[in-house]
Amino acid sequence: SLQDSLNQPENKEVLRYRTSSQTTQDLYLRIVALDRFDGTSWKSSERHVTDVPDQLPSPSGLGPSVQVSSIDTSISAADWYAQNWLPLPYPASKVEIDGRWRYEPEGRTLVGDRGQTTRGARYRVTSLLVEPTAEQLADAPAAPSRLRSEYTKVPDSLPSVVARTARGVTAGASNAYEKAVKLQDWFAVSGGFRYDTQVQSGSGSAAIVRFLKQREGFCVHFSFSMAAMARTLGIPARVAVGFTPGTAQADGTVSVGLKDAHAWPELYFEGVGWTRFEPTPSRGTQPDYTMEQTPSGTPTDEPTTEPSETSEPSAAPTASDSCSPEMKKLGTCGGAAAQQPDNGASGGGWSATKVTSWSSLAVLLVVVPLLPMLWRRRIRTRRLDGSGGRTEQDATDRILAAWRELTDSAWDFGVMPDDSLTSRRAVARMVRIAGLDDEPAQAAQRVATAVEQVLYAPHPRPAAGVADDVRLVVAGLRAKAGRRERLRALLAPRSA
Repeated sequence: SLQDSLNQPENKEVLRYRTSSQTTQDLYLRIVALDRFDGTSWKSSERHVTDVPDQLPSPSGLGPSVQVSSIDTSISAADWYAQNWLPLPYPASKVEIDGRWRYEPEGRTLVGDRGQTTRGARYRVTSLLVEPTAEQLADAPAAPSRLRSEYTKVPDSLPSVVARTARGVTAGASNAYEKAVKLQDWFAVSGGFRYDTQVQSGSGSAAIVRFLKQREGFCVHFSFSMAAMARTLGIPARVAVGFTPGTAQADGTVSVGLKDAHAWPELYFEGVGWTRFEPTPSRGTQPDYTMEQTPSGTPTDEPTTEPSETSEPSAAPTASDSCSPEMKKLGTCGGAAAQQPDNGASGGGWSATKVTSWSSLAVLLVVVPLLPMLWRRRIRTRRLDGSGGRTEQDATDRILAAWRELTDSAWDFGVMPDDSLTSRRAVARMVRIAGLDDEPAQAAQRVATAVEQVLYAPHPRPAAGVADDVRLVVAGLRAKAGRRERLRALLAPRSA
């Protein structure tokens, strides 16, 4: 059902909401939690339901030290949208709605009673924005035994390669949080996975193994696999199904459409509770607490060097102050320079601390605007360099990497990607919108044909020269673009 929604030709509106939150990037609308994994599928357990309380109980596992703020959201469901579960920001603390609704405490969901659905529903939700730090997640103690035994359960039928892969991906991690971040990053960034809503969902115990081998799928594959792998590592996990935050409108509301349908894993950390992760590339947003540098494990209250003679705090920005989560992810922050005490020997001149601080600021002002361009060049080089093994699988991987580069390059020049299209239709759309001439247009069509060959042919014959064809298309895109658009594609590429 979720795959059908993602592949609809029209992004029909499901919900519209208005919220007091300053940002909606973390305002996923959650429908139901799938907490029972039998090796063949993820399902929602049958649990006892109660009347909806005026004030929902505090979220399980959430401690007082975690930063929390309250958000009010008014939601309107489309008249055609009939769903048994009520989409809610998580975790909701109060729900005001008319009709026959019941509350399921374990998953914190509202379910319709005696035929009640979301059709045309108008409701108001007070929810919590939970903002744990990486340190709080890393220091989380073990989950209660009842919760751990239920939410780390995997069936004997699960192929051993799933657990073996999970251990390999998380090698070197010293706690559950580091393991969770490594899993998320492997799926979303470094593992070579590709988002594709056209692939078969699959079923049975081999579905995850097939996905791990082929490395292409949509949110169902990514969330189900990460949750299963987390369980094999002893991390309590389940899968949430709902919608990503939607698209802001000119009138201040936010529209949520069919193509915002999504699934994501929730992992449990004692002191924080059920915590969202985002392993699906190009969908949703990765939470800030997963973008921070992994804690070193060294207690921060134990000095590693002899204290200096002065205990005055330095006004100079440290590496952590001036380094955004994205920069940390790219590894461009560098270490903090050792600060020497200012003894005032310069007689009012600039101290070493000031020189270092202003120099660092100047470097940041120069480097930060160039990061998208540098990152984009690095990605393009990696995708098109043609290096690697010479097996048939290696050739297939290179063609798919070249295809990603082609669609990202078109995006840089203003042709928004549409994942619902086949490669052939996507190229036809690209050629039409960009106005490509004969030679670049033909090169783009050759790339599409090569992609079709490796994806759908019974006996694929990977074509040669695909990287050169992509470069030819990029040159054509650049030639057709105006000066302003070329600068934008170079300095602020949309795909980066």
